[in-house]
Amino acid sequence: MNVKKYLVTSLIAVTAVATLFNPGTAKAAESESITTDGKIRFVKQDDSAISPPVNPLNPDQTIDPADGETPYPGTGGPLSIDYASTFDFGNQEITGETKVYNAKLDKIKVDGSEIEVPNNVQITDNRGTNSGWQLNVSQNGQLKDAADRELNGAKITIKKGTPTTKSDADITAPTANTEINLNPNGDASSVMVADTEQGMGKWVDKFGVDNTEAADAVTLTVPGKSAKYADSEYATTLTWTLSDTPE
Repeated sequence: MNVKKYLVTSLIAVTAVATLFNPGTAKAAESESITTDGKIRFVKQDDSAISPPVNPLNPDQTIDPADGETPYPGTGGPLSIDYASTFDFGNQEITGETKVYNAKLDKIKVDGSEIEVPNNVQITDNRGTNSGWQLNVSQNGQLKDAADRELNGAKITIKKGTPTTKSDADITAPTANTEINLNPNGDASSVMVADTEQGMGKWVDKFGVDNTEAADAVTLTVPGKSAKYADSEYATTLTWTLSDTPE
């Protein structure tokens, strides 16, 4: 404490001497200042606005429909499902053995060129509430042909869920389910969950990190005992449901 007092006193003494021999230094510099504002106001996104889907292998790229004509479906609004792949298991020969069939990779168009990418589902959260969300999927009945004949025991499985977003996003990722076994009775299965302060902006849940991993990420298992009628296409539908709060 004594040292601090000594330093202050010495400084005052030196200043007084300097002022005595140079009176001009005694005049304090004059200055003026004003204060201005910097501000921004955020507004809610138009409920009819559609968020375009992106390349799941490079979410920085907006894509075009693979056929060049049909626009991608989207639910629109600040919290939206922007896209979900159709699962196509191709043409398969009839067999009495139990078989597992892989869904074809999805196709998109980037810069005029058609490429294959992992099957995926895409979500956008621009609400500004940071309150989280949940995405579920359900299967609307067993696969059936045009004659309403079921592919008994068939099971669709979705694996390797991997959430990804734009490269410059500094946001905590939602949690993706890494294995989903769909139930033909319509039970909902969790796909992705974003808790509070997670999942803002655009998120792609790609099934497989790249095309190699994605090759067997979506499968259809068909028991050997299931009746399979030649030249019949068996199909079902999936419903993807996005809730505005996590469960």
